[in-house]
Amino acid sequence: MSLESQPLRDHGEGFFTWHTYDPACKAELWSTACFNREVIILFDPIAWPKNSPAPKGSVQIVKTNANHDRNCESLIPSFKARLSTHPHGFQPISLAGAGENESAYFHGSTGTLVVGDALIHLAPNPLMPLPDKYCTDPSLLKTSLRRLLELPIRRIFFAHGAPILQDGLNQIRKLLP
Repeated sequence: MSLESQPLRDHGEGFFTWHTYDPACKAELWSTACFNREVIILFDPIAWPKNSPAPKGSVQIVKTNANHDRNCESLIPSFKARLSTHPHGFQPISLAGAGENESAYFHGSTGTLVVGDALIHLAPNPLMPLPDKYCTDPSLLKTSLRRLLELPIRRIFFAHGAPILQDGLNQIRKLLP
């Protein structure tokens, strides 16, 4: 995939996003980066924005599920990165019932959740769980998502959709009766 990405957007506390529309899957693809002193973590990375300096130092690439290869393989040699399922500073949370190997990642010190397909936030729609037709087990996904209610989530970054930058926990709570 070599679609032109939008420039990096700074959301504070070391978190950045970039995105592009992919006509092949008819969806907006979003990627999240977390820059900190120890490591740079790229979640579900699409092509790196051309006008943004490449990450330097230790780089980890995280796929939130088995379907999110995107530009991972091409970025590994470019950034001297390595794949990780336990990124530094994040708590991995299995979200069974969505896609294969679906996980979210919680960054406790900033109250930030990074999620793949289990939750989507594509305009003009509100936050929603992955539609049932794409789930391996829709009822199990709802059970998995309830575990997120135990976390002090302030903001949420998505693989599909613009971030929610405040009141993230209450947004998830509204989805789960």
